Amino acid sequence: MPPNSRLRTGKVPSDVLKRCVLNRLGAQSDRVIRGAAIGEDASIIDIGAKVLVAKANPITGAEVNIGRLVVHVNANDVAARGAKPLWFMNTILLPEGCTEGKLAEIMDEINRACTELGVEIIGGHTECVAGLEKPIVSGFMMGEASKSRYVTTGGAKPGDRIILTKTAGLEGTSILASDLEEKLRRKKVDPKTLQRARSMIDSISVVPEALKAVEAGGVHSMHTPTEGGIINGLFEMGAAAGVGLSVEENLIPVAPETSIICDTLDIDPLKLLSSGSLLMAVSDSSVGKVLDTLESIGVQATIIGEVKERSEGRVITRTNGTQKTIDPVRQDELFRLLGKD
Repeated sequence: MPPNSRLRTGKVPSDVLKRCVLNRLGAQSDRVIRGAAIGEDASIIDIGAKVLVAKANPITGAEVNIGRLVVHVNANDVAARGAKPLWFMNTILLPEGCTEGKLAEIMDEINRACTELGVEIIGGHTECVAGLEKPIVSGFMMGEASKSRYVTTGGAKPGDRIILTKTAGLEGTSILASDLEEKLRRKKVDPKTLQRARSMIDSISVVPEALKAVEAGGVHSMHTPTEGGIINGLFEMGAAAGVGLSVEENLIPVAPETSIICDTLDIDPLKLLSSGSLLMAVSDSSVGKVLDTLESIGVQATIIGEVKERSEGRVITRTNGTQKTIDPVRQDELFRLLGKD
């Protein structure tokens, strides 16, 4: 891509990250166990007896529940390392003329979400910024893990089973039902369907299942499929580990509410923002125990495929029987859709 090419709305593609970001990482530290890399959810730093896990992420695609989302999206990435989220910092950027009540609303959401997780807010920054159309909130979450129990995205091994918790497009479904409610109502989507879809945000946290799965044992890799949905999450897991993947589309669970909204808006649920779901690569000998553990805490978990040797490629078998290479998603369906409006 030429240097003057315009980037699309949403997460910067992995090839652009390699050219423009990952080759500009400052001075190196020998205490960084896992730093910036494609597909890796959070950084891991040696702090002596334990490791510190750190993650920074903004919320830019939503207007409703942004305080709750910014906490849980960052906490999810820390938990996907096998670490308990403990400390949080937030940056809140508000449009000119924003009311004090709006700031209090966002902080109420952040406070409630952190309280639910047992996380302390230790600082941050807040300001009004010229040119913004809506608030933008960014978070920085930290947590701790044992040196013997942390997990990386790149840990997947050939022969592992791929597990997906909950359903595809979870976060995106909730955002669309909230932010595009009037448009969906005009297209005759039932109000009760929209209400159920909005409530899917209540399942946005993967902290319980991530920590319980690591405790059960045999988890080689965990990854949160955020922008680009399940397809992009699978690509990033395979790329980080340098392995192949074989996935069956008909095994990937999609909630009825997600199917209705995606069909109505003509978007692909497998390429829709999927925070709240968790991808895991688990050893074949441990997969039964992990599934039983997740079931015991009321978390839906489904085996959707298997990790293969890299030479076998990264392939998803579609419901019609055709096979398609799992490639990076250039733009999440949420941002693609909003770009049309």
